[in-house]
Amino acid sequence: MILELTQLKNYLRIDHDLDDQLLTYIQSIAESYIQSAIDSTDDYYKTDPRFDYATALLISHWYENRSATTDVNLEDIPFGVQAFIQQLRGLISSA
Repeated sequence: MILELTQLKNYLRIDHDLDDQLLTYIQSIAESYIQSAIDSTDDYYKTDPRFDYATALLISHWYENRSATTDVNLEDIPFGVQAFIQQLRGLISSA
């Protein structure tokens, strides 16, 4: 499905356009991150809603903790993303 910017902003509760470019950039990185973690060159998993939600969780984490002074460990993956990655890997192995 791939999240549209308006869907992503709604999920993040953003009602301005100031960070649109940043959100698009982070979304691209999050999608690449998940695709690499799934270890797939095919794109068919992108039609699964779990891909969109895992992407939204990762974008939210990186967007909300983008300051260099945050106490949050930015290397940690948000709760749920790893589980979704495992489930999406299952799609590949069963295909």
